[in-house]
Amino acid sequence: MRALTIRQPWASAIAHGPKRTENRSKPIPAKHVGSTILIHAGADEDRAPRPGDQVPRILTDGMRTWPRHFRAIVAVATLTNCHQDAGCCRPWGFPGTWHWQLDNVRAVPHPILGVRGQLGLWTVPDDVLAAVHRQVYIPEEISR
Repeated sequence: MRALTIRQPWASAIAHGPKRTENRSKPIPAKHVGSTILIHAGADEDRAPRPGDQVPRILTDGMRTWPRHFRAIVAVATLTNCHQDAGCCRPWGFPGTWHWQLDNVRAVPHPILGVRGQLGLWTVPDDVLAAVHRQVYIPEEISR
């Protein structure tokens, strides 16, 4: 199974909020469209928004209540689609990026802590996948 590392607060906005668009510089490799992945909260936090950036109120409100973990598997999701920005997917989609669409997002009740991420989609170690399986049902045929 693959994972995607995302900086906070965006990983929490996916796991616990309404964010279903992840912005990337490249499209999803075609073989991964339709696959189930793990959402990994990276070690770093994204920079504070610049003046004039549109930060959804739900994000600023949610940041006060959503759990925020670092170096942790926080959710399971399905990569359902990918398209270039065309002024769509606001407020989550950013201009000049590829929008990776997420569906069927399920938060991991007890995030798996201490997991190092990588750039791009990366393969999850067996022990981490087993820890996720104990909390969230993932059909066996799609988790290997």
